[in-house]
Amino acid sequence: MSAGKKGQIDSAKVLVSEVFMNFWFSIPAYQRPYVWGKDEISELIDDINYASEHNSEGQYFLGSMVLRKAATTVDGVSFEECEVLDGQQRLSTLYLLLASIRDRVNDKKLKAACRGMLYQDEIEWMNIPGRTRIVYRIRDDVDNFIESFIKPDGGTQSPDLMEFEKSKILSLANMAHGLRTIQECFDDKKRFSDGEALGRFVKYLLNNVLFIYVATEDLDDAFRLFTILNHRGIPLSNSDILKARNLGELNSPKESDKWANYWEEIEGELGRDEFDRFLSLVRTIYVKDKARESLLKEFDERIYSAKPPLLTKGLATFEAVKAYKIAYDDSILFNSSLSASLGNEYRNYIIVMRRGLPATDWIPPILAWYHKFKLKGLLNLAKRLDNKFSADWIMQLTPTQRIQNMNDVLKAIEKAKTPDDVMSASVFTYDRNQLITLLDGPIYGRRFAKYVLLRLERLYFGHSSVLNLPDEISVEHILPQNPAANRLWSTDFTQEQRDFWLHRLGNLLLLSPRKNTSLGNLDFAEKKQRYFKDRVETLPNSVRVMELQSFGPPKLEARHCELLQKLRDSY
Repeated sequence: MSAGKKGQIDSAKVLVSEVFMNFWFSIPAYQRPYVWGKDEISELIDDINYASEHNSEGQYFLGSMVLRKAATTVDGVSFEECEVLDGQQRLSTLYLLLASIRDRVNDKKLKAACRGMLYQDEIEWMNIPGRTRIVYRIRDDVDNFIESFIKPDGGTQSPDLMEFEKSKILSLANMAHGLRTIQECFDDKKRFSDGEALGRFVKYLLNNVLFIYVATEDLDDAFRLFTILNHRGIPLSNSDILKARNLGELNSPKESDKWANYWEEIEGELGRDEFDRFLSLVRTIYVKDKARESLLKEFDERIYSAKPPLLTKGLATFEAVKAYKIAYDDSILFNSSLSASLGNEYRNYIIVMRRGLPATDWIPPILAWYHKFKLKGLLNLAKRLDNKFSADWIMQLTPTQRIQNMNDVLKAIEKAKTPDDVMSASVFTYDRNQLITLLDGPIYGRRFAKYVLLRLERLYFGHSSVLNLPDEISVEHILPQNPAANRLWSTDFTQEQRDFWLHRLGNLLLLSPRKNTSLGNLDFAEKKQRYFKDRVETLPNSVRVMELQSFGPPKLEARHCELLQKLRDSY
């Protein structure tokens, strides 16, 4: 494009046949992998097929493409290539579809037309380079896959594709599975009864199915257009754009490919939302303050634009993400073996904290500590963080106050030369007497009740193994809330005693998923067998209730005092 067109925005309606004859596309490294599955591909084919049968003269709108146009040179020949910001899932699916059609039909002219839409053969005498219609900058593996299964005639029907469905590389696995899905759709006689039905579909696809594309040369303009126009497909996340901006700071294509692949691997492992949350943890480690803007803006304004910058764009950012991902794997996900000095006890602390605490603001200090001190003193840190964060929560500090207190721990870790420097800081203090007073009162219905009971499960658990908590857990009463008048509960407890003890610690326990709640009003001996027995197997504190022969006021009070003392000692 000429310099005079800089900043210009082009927009037009374009048919599928024109898309694959008049444009050359690249999927940039910051884009997501190909993730469409059977449902999306089947639905696309069914929708187009239905339109071809019931509205053969009409048009089917496939959505928008947001493109960034750039000059590219291959073998000395320059041409305009379009980076795809929005639309790559649909575009890639159509690419697979055209290859499958080529391998399905017998018409030589249609086969040749499909080949021309998939790739361009080199013509040396006319200075025309060989090139595929779509180049995937995400990783070389995808381009190799296209060379093996999309370009050659019959490639989409190769039995070797089955092995790629098992690939750990998300794009390859989904592309291989996508080709099989397309073949299954074409083989389905309810969809395509004969060659004439398939021919109708193909003709409609090429001549009546259309995109609207919006294109500009400026990357920031393209991102803004994407944000405004993207109503379909899979939107770019903050992490996608953050990756793009950091890749743009790298000088070497080899380095760019390396870090784009690494970023994709992390995102594939954690999942999209969890990856964004992980990056938010990294942000907190650097900023040490409450997040007030989007993840992208926080990095731009509070990390990169700080004076001096807390972190620089490019290699430093990628290396930081890698370092804290290693810390996250080892200390939170347990992807490597912890030393014998930590072992199951550390795991059990983290399990209960992740399961019971209301937020993850305690994780950045864990990651910062591991990054600086590795395993040395890590168990003690987990204990102090557990106490501090849970105490702040139980004593009703606001989320902002709790976050700031964890950020104070981060600051202490940053300043410290040794683990002891952190442990001797005042950042872990809280009012222990006030905390125990709150735990001595009615706690049922309070948000922290489940955590307190989970903490007791850990305290009563020998750390010879990992605490195995049920997927679903409920807080339940031993003395029921509304005992029937003909039950022993009503004679063993006066109304005053029931009112006093009902919602206190000694009358509560954790149970695995709910059964028939009407059994909860049975007398204690029967309730143990029919309501508690099969629901406390992996919960050591709750199992202890099964050892009681009766549960009158003296037993309830004794249990309450024991549990409260256990908590007092742990704090």
